[in-house]
Amino acid sequence: MKLSEFKQLPQKAQIDVLYNQGTYVGKRRAGSMIIVLYQVEDFYVEIYYREYRRHISRINCFLSTCFLDPYLDQMNVELLVS
Repeated sequence: MKLSEFKQLPQKAQIDVLYNQGTYVGKRRAGSMIIVLYQVEDFYVEIYYREYRRHISRINCFLSTCFLDPYLDQMNVELLVS
């Protein structure tokens, strides 16, 4: 699936894709929001929750790895360098 195809889906279908095809990367807190990051093929998706896994405030999609900085401390890269 391409990013453009993902963006065309209704929100419920996007969530289904993330839960069924996405790879969980990490989560973080920003103020009162919990942000959960998934990777789907060659793009990333952040889900902004007002209440964890209850009320979705927004979904942010991106291709660039520069937006991964807030999650780097959660990623285990040992397997990549050994």
